[in-house]
Amino acid sequence: MQYEKMNPDTSVVKDRMQLTFSWRRKEIADGMTVEDVLKKYPFLRTPSGLCDEVDRIQPSAVNLCRRWKEGFTGIVPKRKIYSEARGEMLAEDLPDVDFRAALILLPHIFKEKADQFITLGQHDAPSPYPTVQLVDTDWKMAFTRKVTVLVKLDSVDLCRGAGVEDGVISAFCAYFVFNLAYPPYMKNTLTFLQRTILDITEVGEKPLPVTVTRMINLLY
Repeated sequence: MQYEKMNPDTSVVKDRMQLTFSWRRKEIADGMTVEDVLKKYPFLRTPSGLCDEVDRIQPSAVNLCRRWKEGFTGIVPKRKIYSEARGEMLAEDLPDVDFRAALILLPHIFKEKADQFITLGQHDAPSPYPTVQLVDTDWKMAFTRKVTVLVKLDSVDLCRGAGVEDGVISAFCAYFVFNLAYPPYMKNTLTFLQRTILDITEVGEKPLPVTVTRMINLLY
């Protein structure tokens, strides 16, 4: 199934994506490559398209994007680079700065390998898992502006977005859309996002790791 590339009607696209959902899940489960999936279903090349797909996979009364932002309300990381960048912003921009800082610094809080999840500059991704590449090469700009981001998966350009928030949520959604297990180097961070921020629990899942439980107690 191919969609019009120029200004498609969003409601029509969503309807067609819903109609083909079961077949698409089977194709992915049967091993269709990321590249082929994106060619056949180009709406998955957008942050909103990926979020919509996870809402189909894991239905909820509140859509994923809303849960994503509301879930970070109580997290305000305390790091020097964050404090410096935050102090340079105007008051009306501070909520977005808090949100971006929480996203960028979360892997550091869990002492995981953030440099394999969020990187500066466009280059070959350091891992085959979903990776967020910030086109700007200054971390402060990532906090204070909606810099262009590129999400890569298995050496394929998955989608582009505006701001680290688009990049991180798209990368997260890719795990569900393409049936990927979390890599060991980001497992606690991604589990925290799934279970605590987005309240997504799958049948048969184990209790939260002790590391994640302890960090929840510290963050809230």
